[in-house]
Amino acid sequence: MIPNAFTCTGPYAILILCGIKRTENRSAWPEPREGRAAISCSRSFCKEEYGRFIAWASVNLPPEEFEKLPAWREVKDWPGKVIGVCDYKARQRQEVESWDEGYPYWWDLSNVVRLPEQIPCRGNVGMWQMPSDLAAKVSAAECVLNSRIETADDAYPLFRAAVPIAGEQEGFFVLPIDVERHPIGKPVLVSLGHLPGTAAIELGEVFRTAFRVDADAIIVAHNHPSGDPTPSKADLQLTSALQSTAQLLGIKFLDHLILGSPDCEGGRGYVSVMTI
Repeated sequence: MIPNAFTCTGPYAILILCGIKRTENRSAWPEPREGRAAISCSRSFCKEEYGRFIAWASVNLPPEEFEKLPAWREVKDWPGKVIGVCDYKARQRQEVESWDEGYPYWWDLSNVVRLPEQIPCRGNVGMWQMPSDLAAKVSAAECVLNSRIETADDAYPLFRAAVPIAGEQEGFFVLPIDVERHPIGKPVLVSLGHLPGTAAIELGEVFRTAFRVDADAIIVAHNHPSGDPTPSKADLQLTSALQSTAQLLGIKFLDHLILGSPDCEGGRGYVSVMTI
């Protein structure tokens, strides 16, 4: 679990996530003095502040760094949210640093990763310890981001965590995957309700989900509210249609999971259509 977080003004948070700023100074070190921390953005971050920052950056940053800066529409939902994680290592201040905020203690930041979805938090500027429920959410989000999908067993926990969105209905989910086999965010719900066959699934929406994030591959899954994950004839037909469409579009179709009750299939909780 990631217990610590530090909150930056919006411009500093952007510079850290873009790899331009790799140090952070605060009035106190966290305990322990090295580890993994969340990065949150202060609630005061606003469009006017971002405009002032862009004006400053256009003059003070090298062109190659200025080009990395996102548009306001990409960061307008950040205030008061955890937006990333990083490794930190505390050290004594040795000399005047760039981006000096006037505090006596410094961290070196490394392995900075932006979370695919922001997580609401209190957003106070400074170093703070996250409540256990927030720490668990941040750790889970990073686990999803950093996990590697090599087998159906790797993908199953991600789909199982998403299934409650569907309630008592059947939900059909798409997990976009990058070329290094990392998931690109969480599984996306693309259909809700009884799924009698391919007519109930808009194949275009399945693959639009992949194209929106430039995915190299996808795994799909849907749940059987009955708890029995045995694939129906319609499930097999749908899998065949998805395979054919993926091949035409140049997207790798890795698997179709049917999720049942968590204790079905000897505790496995799902059936892989592709291995039947």
